[in-house]
Amino acid sequence: SYSINNLAFSLQDRFWQRGIMSDLDETIKLQRAGLKLLPSHHSDRSMFLNKLALSLRDRFLQRGMMSDLDEAIELYRGALLLRLPGHSDRSMSLNNLALSL
Repeated sequence: SYSINNLAFSLQDRFWQRGIMSDLDETIKLQRAGLKLLPSHHSDRSMFLNKLALSLRDRFLQRGMMSDLDEAIELYRGALLLRLPGHSDRSMSLNNLALSL
């Protein structure tokens, strides 16, 4: 799942450089696949949820599809549930969720 996520990250970078929407679409497809391969109890699951949510939010900002924003919000909430009070990334999860609401 890490190799898939790394490829997705590179495609997302290319999207921001060239603005080709198919790169962002493929990023999301790969991030979904990587998340499916990750066990539900894996310590990095919240990070994977957060990255997919970020990509969906980016696509919402480009295309305005509410379904992307709705899914991003659900994923941000899922990441937040895994980042309990005291977790070093909890504030980031709270901020990402707040920005999407």
